[in-house]
Amino acid sequence: MRIDINQKKIAIGDKYQIFIDGQQTYKASSELFRLLPVINLFKNNDSRAKLTINKQWFFWKPKYRIRLHDYNSTIEFKADSFWKMHYQCHFSPDIYHIYGHRGRKYSVYRNNTQVAWWEKEAVSWFEGDNYSIIADNDCNLELIIAFCLIIDNHKSKRHGDNAVSFDIGNIGGQVKEFERNWRPKNHQLFEVGS
Repeated sequence: MRIDINQKKIAIGDKYQIFIDGQQTYKASSELFRLLPVINLFKNNDSRAKLTINKQWFFWKPKYRIRLHDYNSTIEFKADSFWKMHYQCHFSPDIYHIYGHRGRKYSVYRNNTQVAWWEKEAVSWFEGDNYSIIADNDCNLELIIAFCLIIDNHKSKRHGDNAVSFDIGNIGGQVKEFERNWRPKNHQLFEVGS
């Protein structure tokens, strides 16, 4: 499956339109007037958030909490290696590893098996950042979207405030090389909460 996330920067927050295989399926927005960012993910035409992302105080390694409303649980997203862009999230019984690669790519592994990857566009025109995610059809797509929104929030330096912004991506270290030959599995679409 392909997930496209298109960000629109507004004066005091961000909004995201999220497309699954070309159809707008989700939207996300940051809450206004918060000391630390809070981002809510909604199904299109639904006012109840599917999940809420809360940035936590941190010194060196970023940390976020993801509240999964359908599961009535909260999980933690944290950096294992900030400098080499390796992040981890436990959603029992699964352990997710998110690896940043050279350039603008990230890969997502669930229990040491790759389930998704995304790439940020190099050039942003006026609006904000754009991401293209390729994922297994049976993955927890809402979690994959949350991981991408967290990385965007953490790495963002308000690039979208300019008419045009360029991102050369990571030129430093990486824990794991990007797997160029990975292809998504074609399984029935996973519906969170069903």
